[in-house]
Amino acid sequence: MTNTLSPPSSAPPDFQALLGRLRELPLYHASLADVPGSVNWTDVPFLTRDRLTQAFQAGELSHPDAVRVHLTPHPGGHWLPEYATRRDVEAHGQAGARAFAAAGVSAADYAQIAFGYHRFAGGWLMQDGLEALGAKTVPFGPGESAAQLECIQQLGVRVLVSAPSFAQKLGEAGARVDLLISSGEPLTSIEGRREKVEAALGCTALDCFASSEAGLMALETPAKDGLRVLDDWVYLEVIDPETGAVLPDGERGELVVTHLTKEAMPLLRFRTGDLTRLEHRTDGVYLPGGVFGNVGGMLKVKGVKLFPRELAFWLAGHGLDHTQHTLRIWSQHGADRVGISVRGKGDLDALKADFQKRFAMKLDELLLDNTHDGKGVLDERN
Repeated sequence: MTNTLSPPSSAPPDFQALLGRLRELPLYHASLADVPGSVNWTDVPFLTRDRLTQAFQAGELSHPDAVRVHLTPHPGGHWLPEYATRRDVEAHGQAGARAFAAAGVSAADYAQIAFGYHRFAGGWLMQDGLEALGAKTVPFGPGESAAQLECIQQLGVRVLVSAPSFAQKLGEAGARVDLLISSGEPLTSIEGRREKVEAALGCTALDCFASSEAGLMALETPAKDGLRVLDDWVYLEVIDPETGAVLPDGERGELVVTHLTKEAMPLLRFRTGDLTRLEHRTDGVYLPGGVFGNVGGMLKVKGVKLFPRELAFWLAGHGLDHTQHTLRIWSQHGADRVGISVRGKGDLDALKADFQKRFAMKLDELLLDNTHDGKGVLDERN
């Protein structure tokens, strides 16, 4: 696989035909009514979770040919249905099969899935592709560590599909597999986490990104050089969460997803709220650092966007207690100042240097205290 960069595409293939098809759906009647046929892709309006909620309440989401309905949680304790036709299930499965094959899964493998199979999409997001590939798929579900371990050992399971924390727990209990497909929690975006999971299971651990709304979107290969986008299933963009402008390769921002072929409830420029970077290469599109946070609570500090969730991932990667930290921002002589207090131990100078490299700003204060009670974000400016 080559890392040579290619110019980013400004629009998905045949997007005019895509828009023409989506205009016929109730979900997009209003938003595309005033969009001319010759519109530029970046002028197509975004889809939000609030809009999906409104559409559900208005009865605009269902599809007459749907054969599967998953539920997905939405803000405020609500949920929404996610519809799929038979062709949607098959298309998602074929795209997933190609991605799993590139990750090293074969039709001869037993693949055990430790995600839920209840009302949310969960394990089904993985099941479609693994079955389409022909793997002997074990839809085990979550929890039951002892039973999971017994199944792995008795069947000779080679591939485990699981959240990294549960996979590590199984490894520490004695499970051994060749390959872990990790999703549901950060893996590559927390420094050192992959290595810990691999050591516990004696395996290669690869990062996978999926959501109940969009399905599988990106999966690593054994090269471990970024998550390759399933570009026959989705088209991904990264935008500035403030302006909505599409960002160039390498800049972090909010992930936007568009389904290319989905019939029931297709997403059109859907704002996921996830924080990532994109990279266009000659062999495809990649998420080079995985997904490393969300844009909620974004702060502008020293002229730079700072995302509290990304900061938490950074702290965890350095072995600090990200659940007990305080990010304090204040003004001094008309300039922003930023400080962090966190529970844990470490090299102050090394941490400050790495913070500046990661977040493109100087850290003015850093306090490591094993008794610190975190207060989250304290923005004391103004």
